[in-house]
Order: sequence, then C-alpha cells, then structure tokens
Amino acid sequence: MRKLAPLVLVAVLSACARPSDGPTAGGFYNATAPQSNERIPVVRLSEAPMGQVAATPLAYAATDPGLSAMRSSGFADTRLRRGDVIEVTILDTGEEGLFSSTQSKTLNLGRFTVDSTGNVTLPFVGKQRVVDSSTEALQTRIVTGLKGSAVNPQAVVTVVDRPSSGITVNGDVRSAGRFPLTARKERVLDAVALAGGASSAPGSATVTLMRGKQRATVPLQRVIDDNKQNVYLLPDDQIYIDKDAPTFTAFGAFKSVGEFEFEPGRLTLAQALGRAGGLLDDRADARNFYVLRNQPVYTQVAAANAKTPVPAVVSTKPVIYRVDLKDVSNLALMQRFQMMDGDIIYASNASLVDFAKLFNVYQKSVPTAAAPIPGSSGN
Repeated sequence: MRKLAPLVLVAVLSACARPSDGPTAGGFYNATAPQSNERIPVVRLSEAPMGQVAATPLAYAATDPGLSAMRSSGFADTRLRRGDVIEVTILDTGEEGLFSSTQSKTLNLGRFTVDSTGNVTLPFVGKQRVVDSSTEALQTRIVTGLKGSAVNPQAVVTVVDRPSSGITVNGDVRSAGRFPLTARKERVLDAVALAGGASSAPGSATVTLMRGKQRATVPLQRVIDDNKQNVYLLPDDQIYIDKDAPTFTAFGAFKSVGEFEFEPGRLTLAQALGRAGGLLDDRADARNFYVLRNQPVYTQVAAANAKTPVPAVVSTKPVIYRVDLKDVSNLALMQRFQMMDGDIIYASNASLVDFAKLFNVYQKSVPTAAAPIPGSSGN
C-alpha cells in the first residue's frame, strides 16, 4: 500500500495543476474575449477564409488622400541662388583672338560658386552679380565681356549643384543623404531611387513626406500603384522611409520560437511552420496546432471619387483556427491559408509530456538532514 501512495499523490496533484509551457489543447475551447467575455470560436482550418483578400486588408482608409494632399507643379525655378555651383565653358569660332594660339576652339573655365553676396568672379569678365539671374542671362553677359578678346565668342553655363534647392531622404534606404532638385522635376519615387532604393520590399515600407508643417504617410506600394501619390517635390522636402514589415509570433513546441517578419500576402501557414523549424517530435501534439488571429471584419465603404465601393476594415474579432497535422488534407489547406500581421501560431504539448514533467517533479528524493560532525555531542 505504501508503494501506491506516491502514485496516488501524483494523480491527485495532477488534477489540480501540472507544469506546462502554455495552455493545453482543451484550454483553447474555453477561451473568452477579455472585454466582452464572449467565447472565442475555435474553427477548423477547413472552414477558415482562404486566399489573398483575407490576408491583406487595406492599410489605409479609402478616403485617405495620402501624399496627393501635397501635390504641386514641381520645382521649376531656374534662377541662380547663393551657394549654387556653375560650370562655365567658352567657345570661339574665329581664327584669331582668344584661342588663336591653341588648337582647340573651346575653353573650360572651371566651376564657380555663387558667394554669400550673390556674386561670382569669372576669368576674362571679372566679378558678376548673378543671384536671381538665369543661366541664359549670365551667358549673355559673359559673351559681352569677351568682346575684344574673342572674335565670335559663345558661352555655356551649366548648374552642377544646387545646395539651396535640395531634398533629404532618410530612413530605411541604402544611401541616405541630401540630393539636388533639377529642371526634370523629381518626384517621390525619383528621390527614393537617388537614395539607392528602399532596403525592404515595397509592401513592407512606408513613405513619409514632410514639407514645412505638412506631413503625410502612405505605404510605398501605394506610391508605386497610384500615380497621384507620386507627387512632385519642392526644395527642402524631407522624405523618410520606414520599415513596416508585418510579423507573426511562434510559441510552444516549435524548434524555433520568436517573432518572424514576412512580406504581406506572400507567406502561407505552411511556410510559417517552416520558419519556426517545425514541431518538436518529442513534445508537440500534432493534432492540436493553433492559429490565433484578430480577424478583420469588413464593410463596404464608398471611396472618394470612385464609382465602385472598396473594402475597408472597420473592426476585428478574435478567432482561433485549429489544425490537425495528422490529417493530410490540412497540409494542403496550409499551403492556401495566408498569414496576417499579428498572427500567433501555437503548438501545444502532448498530454503525456506534461504528465512526464509532473512525474519527474515528484520522483525527486526528499532532501535529508546532514550527518553530525564527528566528535560533536548529540545534544
């Protein structure tokens, strides 16, 4: 009878509590929403929504103007400003004069910077006030100053740098920095390209455009898809590219647990299980593998200036999807089930695993008192 006593004690205590890494399979069927106390439904994977629509809800409201609220005609000011760097080249088609002693009919005078007073000093023509002047006007003045030194002079003035007309690109790009605006009228995507492109995929990045007190943020993919979002840039605009990759989290009896990034719409449940390294053979209960999700609830909202309504997420509802990996049909469904941002996958322990943990706890010997020191009295 004494030999059975420890086993009886283990059985009694196991009914009260047992060591485990997380909720048991049965615990999911009793789960309730924190605020409403409504029972969270546990749905078989065969009854779960499949396909791209359920996996990638709109990341912005249908009526959100995004960057289009900051549209402009672009930078078209060709006047010279303080700090601009110009390059001057002189041509002469005459047989005598400035180039008579050389074989070439062109002379590159070099690069010159408009100083803080708005002036620039050029060889042969001296000091010229150029601030607020066009390159064409400066060319005319250079030609006038060369009369007498050249027979039929011509001048070409090119602006090679406009520090006062630059934009700044920072964030999750390969080469952040300040870049000049040109007469080509650069747009948002041009600025991203100048910075070497975004480091993350377009579906995992956002673009923030700051112009004075104005600020707007949209997904980079939206800028690519919608030409209205690819607005023209103005001097001193600041662009920040932020990484906004969706993630899912793996808990429980997986070979690798933690948070994993993915590109939206391009990760199935089967791939997510692979990211987590698969189930632990000696621990996991293959019949009770779960996906915990805040399922979007859609409604039809008419978009601004749109003839047809578009879906918009208005609320979420918690739901638990149960996967039985012993059922081969579920393996096929996992290849169609798309992961969503914030999903949790959980692999529960097999019941015998938790029981073995408990048995090991009570199998340990009870510590005994230390033996008395030799020679010491027993009192």
